[in-house]
Amino acid sequence: MAPRGWPGSLLHLLLCWSVYGMVPEPKNLRLHSVMFDSVLEWDPPDFHKENLVYTVQYKTKISDVFIDLCRRIVSTKCNVSHIPAYSSSTIQVRTEFENEYSNWENVSFTPYRETRIGPPAIQVEATKPGVLNVQLMEPSFTLNDGNRSLKEFYGIVIYRILIWKKYHNTEQVQEVNTTDTFQVIRDLDPMTTYCLKAQAFIAELYKDGQWSEPICTNTTDTGLHPGLLTVTILLVLISFPFFSLIIFYMYRWIKYTFFPSYSLPQHFKEFLSKPSYGSQFLMSHSQEEEHAYNNIIVLSEESKNDASECEIQLSNAEQHLEQSQEENYKPKEDSGCISLIHT
Repeated sequence: MAPRGWPGSLLHLLLCWSVYGMVPEPKNLRLHSVMFDSVLEWDPPDFHKENLVYTVQYKTKISDVFIDLCRRIVSTKCNVSHIPAYSSSTIQVRTEFENEYSNWENVSFTPYRETRIGPPAIQVEATKPGVLNVQLMEPSFTLNDGNRSLKEFYGIVIYRILIWKKYHNTEQVQEVNTTDTFQVIRDLDPMTTYCLKAQAFIAELYKDGQWSEPICTNTTDTGLHPGLLTVTILLVLISFPFFSLIIFYMYRWIKYTFFPSYSLPQHFKEFLSKPSYGSQFLMSHSQEEEHAYNNIIVLSEESKNDASECEIQLSNAEQHLEQSQEENYKPKEDSGCISLIHT
């Protein structure tokens, strides 16, 4: 029986070699997974024939059935993001040429534990001297055709923020650990350039995420909000011409109202420049000129019976006129009696 058995086993081995052994397996399997976006890559085998294709399958720990992920593809990578996130899975890949197949090469993968956590996005704003407001946006990912957040998926997420002066890279100023996505960094030097970077830390798995790219900004020295300062400057520039025009017109109105500009005729200026001559002329003219007056008496209805009183007043006026001789007598109204002296 033994001799018969050996040839049969050898024949079976040769048949298996003809089907599986002629095509070599893929080499150097490696997984790249960031935020549950997972890709399996491998190197092609050393094979003298072309037109090789590959098939990739997976099965979970609780299942014995392999499911195709990529079938007879030419590329040397396959997206395996649809593998269940919480389960440990076995992924296998083989080389195929026409109807010939290589042996399976496999790798284990648990997305929940092995995927890399991406960096958070950072927004920094300088609002007060020596103070920076830091806003973190936690990385999100797509899982089972739905958007998920780190906090929703992992529970407790701690954010690490590293702050240092731009021109002192070896000098670490502060390291902040927080579960909030908004953080106020205080006690910084005013008018100084600081750089920041952040990463997420999964406390449950003691797993570090990727660091974000450094972002640099200047702390302010005025205490003014940069946006408010910009708006204030714009308002001043816009309103300056308007208020300047108002002030100009107010100045002109005050000037012409309280300090009017006038000019005397030239012959007035010449006359006033010789005041002694003018005085002598007026005195000689007033002395030489003789005035003739006519008496006019106007009586009102109420004062007709008081004619005698008016005559007395008129007599007094004539005496006063003779004494002055310098100016005409102005009309005088008293008790309804008006005396007019007219030249």
